[in-house]
Amino acid sequence: MLRCIIADDSKIMRMLLRKIMENFNFEVDEAEDGEEVIELHAQTPADLIISDWNLSSMDGIDVLYKIRADRKIKQPRFVFCSYVKDAEIIKQALDGGADDFIMRPFDEDIIASKLAIMKLL
Repeated sequence: MLRCIIADDSKIMRMLLRKIMENFNFEVDEAEDGEEVIELHAQTPADLIISDWNLSSMDGIDVLYKIRADRKIKQPRFVFCSYVKDAEIIKQALDGGADDFIMRPFDEDIIASKLAIMKLL
């Protein structure tokens, strides 16, 4: 079973993404902030991290940079899921090593298509 970490400061968004990912047979862990993502991934490496851009303690982009910089840990697929629509920020995310960027609002079909492209479905 593939493992996913969902990082968002909104409990409702984490619950929604958890339900979708569990429907795709992912084991899911949730993180409220960037530090928790790093800790969870260090404990049990994830296959996929879905992160909001704006997190407390450490922004999603900083989480991405920290994970990508540590070549000793398993490198997961990393997808941003955010309301951010600024083309420069999306470019920064993709240039920084993100695998994709999902703009909110989204639905299960959009998530499925992104997972299929990454060969996670």
